Amino acid sequence: MPDEATPAPQQQQQPQQGQQQQIQVSIDDSSMSSVYVNFFRVTGNPDEVLLDLGMYSQVMAPGGPEPIELTHRLVMNFVTAKKLAEVLRVVVARHEQAFGAIEVDPNRRLRAQPR
Repeated sequence: MPDEATPAPQQQQQPQQGQQQQIQVSIDDSSMSSVYVNFFRVTGNPDEVLLDLGMYSQVMAPGGPEPIELTHRLVMNFVTAKKLAEVLRVVVARHEQAFGAIEVDPNRRLRAQPR
């Protein structure tokens, strides 16, 4: 009936001053795919970071090394890039704490480890 009042929509409780409201957002990873990369290139512009990912086979052909095949590009803003950098720093630190330091210099990494 047109004279009946419609119920007011339920309002979410507002967080008190100094508190943040937490919202849970579901993640749909049903169409996600995995790819192995061992090479990256970082470029950017004033607004975004571009992270190109690919595979370096390290195969030496008669004409020289095989080219690096770039297959994926991640484009993100600097806030996301900074968050990613911090998460990666923590993950690597935990790995090194459990398994020892990771040597990134290939010349040092390939030397025989003292026993």
